[in-house]
Amino acid sequence: MLALAGAAWALLFAWPFVDGGWVPLLRWVQRRLAPSRVIWDRPGRAPYLTRSYFWSRPKTDDGFPAFDETGQPRPGIVWRQGPIALHLHEIHQSDTEQELHSHPWRWAVSLILSGGYVEERRDNRTGTVRVRRVRPGQLVFLRAGDYHRLDLIGRPCWSLFLAGPRTTTWWFWNRETGAKQEWREFIASKRV
Repeated sequence: MLALAGAAWALLFAWPFVDGGWVPLLRWVQRRLAPSRVIWDRPGRAPYLTRSYFWSRPKTDDGFPAFDETGQPRPGIVWRQGPIALHLHEIHQSDTEQELHSHPWRWAVSLILSGGYVEERRDNRTGTVRVRRVRPGQLVFLRAGDYHRLDLIGRPCWSLFLAGPRTTTWWFWNRETGAKQEWREFIASKRV
């Protein structure tokens, strides 16, 4: 764990020289050092995100791996997350809908390792949506109740994602109506 944290800090100071150069190393870490799960896009046709679990990994009651060979959760998963979780994220594609999504943790911090994106984020005080570019070396802070969406800049985006305690589930927010929808209902409505 300390070695991983040290490597992340070393990468942080090397950004101006290496963006994109670390992708082979990140792929090796993803395939060799942590169980990974592929999360599919809303229509269920292509990978949206690959999440590699370093800390607070999902576990099964029977002791077998939490995911099958396709990266999908196996029956009987117990999410034993302590006060923090650490993941390596490879974001394969932009969010396809205009709705913004939340995250289920009290807080989260994402260190962008490679790639980047344009983030649309709801200002919780005014309800307006602000836009900003996020590049390698930047930190993105999220709290429960924050809503955002991502448009990738050119290629997949890699990040080291540190999350606090789980408090809720994912939600989607419609910027035109202000309505919120739980993720399972939202995805089911998009697949109809």
